[in-house]
Amino acid sequence: MKNELNRSVPPLVVLPENIKVPHAAEQKLDNGMPIFIVNSGEDPVCRIDVLLNAGSRYQQNNLEATATASLLSEGTTLNNSQQIAEFLDYHGSFIDLSADRDWGKVTLYCLEKYFERSIAMLAELVMQPIFPEKELKIWSERSKQKLTLELDRTSTLARQAFFNQLYGKNHPYGRFATPSDYNLLESNKLLSFHKKHFSFANSTIILSGSVGEMEFGIVNKYFGKEEWGGQNEPVYAPIAFNKPGIGLKFVEKKDAVQSAIRIGCRLIKRNHPEYPIMLIVNTILGGYFGSRLMKNIREEKGYTYGINSHIVTLRDDGFFVIGTEVGSQFTQLAIKEIRNEIERLRLEPLGESELQQVKSYMWGEALRSFNGPFAIADNVISLLNFNNLDYGFYDQLFKTIKEAKSENIMNAARKWLNVDEMVCCVAGSVNPEA
Repeated sequence: MKNELNRSVPPLVVLPENIKVPHAAEQKLDNGMPIFIVNSGEDPVCRIDVLLNAGSRYQQNNLEATATASLLSEGTTLNNSQQIAEFLDYHGSFIDLSADRDWGKVTLYCLEKYFERSIAMLAELVMQPIFPEKELKIWSERSKQKLTLELDRTSTLARQAFFNQLYGKNHPYGRFATPSDYNLLESNKLLSFHKKHFSFANSTIILSGSVGEMEFGIVNKYFGKEEWGGQNEPVYAPIAFNKPGIGLKFVEKKDAVQSAIRIGCRLIKRNHPEYPIMLIVNTILGGYFGSRLMKNIREEKGYTYGINSHIVTLRDDGFFVIGTEVGSQFTQLAIKEIRNEIERLRLEPLGESELQQVKSYMWGEALRSFNGPFAIADNVISLLNFNNLDYGFYDQLFKTIKEAKSENIMNAARKWLNVDEMVCCVAGSVNPEA
């Protein structure tokens, strides 16, 4: 008689000995511009990322970085916005344009058979945009309307207050645009920002997918044959920081039925040796669906539909934040329970069952993050952005996950998460201190 599977007994969880992290091949184009190549995958699809020192930290006026990146595809010296859109559509290509506080990024997905045509168009967008006034006006009006609606949400108000408290309203990491800032945008300002920040000296390329020497040669043809752009040296310079604010910051929004809560503090950069253990601390507290905050505040108390915590990495800093939206009547209670969970993590040893569950989850997420060439490319970009391409970061992360013990986790929580030194920002109709 065959042995029947006993589904009441969970399978044994065995963590692998190690994960072999795929490395990108590093080369340089003829003009010295670095390119990292992830040749993996069998599907005839390619992705090219152009990473630039062109985030909002470098702008002289609000929105310059975002507007410059967003409007690259709205007209060049050779094609207008409609022609560009039709080209991308016909060739099955997709382009994503973005700028955050530190970086500008232009990402192109294309079919292998149209690789050269797509790269030629990408180079045109990166090097020859003209930022037409008509397209700028349309984009500004739409974006201003969207921001106006966002500023009516308690989640946006709490998030902005949180950044303002951590960094200051005029700091590159704490500054936010207002709807009126869109009225001040001009094509010549975007052209000036583009000339300084979109250049071979300020850029790195990550090429991934089904790629090889032929694709490298094509990229070199369009991006590497000359010193393009108006900047011959990288513009990066470290940012200075003041002491962050602490305590409660309340932003009133009358008649709001929910309160948005953001609690956290400045933390460590991603290249800090204790960053991996803090990832475990964060996961236990609020970093996944089975976290303590979810169990307490969502499942047991019913104060919210969701609550989570994050460790957010910036180029020159990092911070820890807990975020949730709760019914207004539960504002004080939710804050109290959040503080209780932080203290419990600092003072009470972690049970072996919970620790193994967290380890299994984090190990699975780590494996998934290297699944496919584009996921590998994302990890390469992350290393470039925050760890100077130090692949040892992942070795240390996997080692820390595997060897973590309750005592290590408690010590890290005690060292870095002190509720009395945190910012608590609440937006809504109920002031927790009233």
